[in-house]
Amino acid sequence: MFKVYKLAKAQREILDSLLADDIVGRQTVTYKDGASYGFDSSYIVLIEGSEDIFRNVDSIAKGALEELPKPKEEDIYRKIKDEENSSRDGLGFIFG
Repeated sequence: MFKVYKLAKAQREILDSLLADDIVGRQTVTYKDGASYGFDSSYIVLIEGSEDIFRNVDSIAKGALEELPKPKEEDIYRKIKDEENSSRDGLGFIFG
């Protein structure tokens, strides 16, 4: 399961708390500058993990994370995964 959120850059400490959390920090947490996805002055935060961990995410974030609507969420998820795959392919080409 995955969720994509928007987080104001001024609230960076929320992101740091998520990454430092014993449970959430073990999940796949990816964050990007939101400007690349049409969200200036925000981070885009992608969290992948079991459904249970999202209760912890909500508890830590205390409403600071804004979950994106499904169509936008899926679009950004696909873009992030494409970027990751392109990076992996490029490194594979470099290191053979």
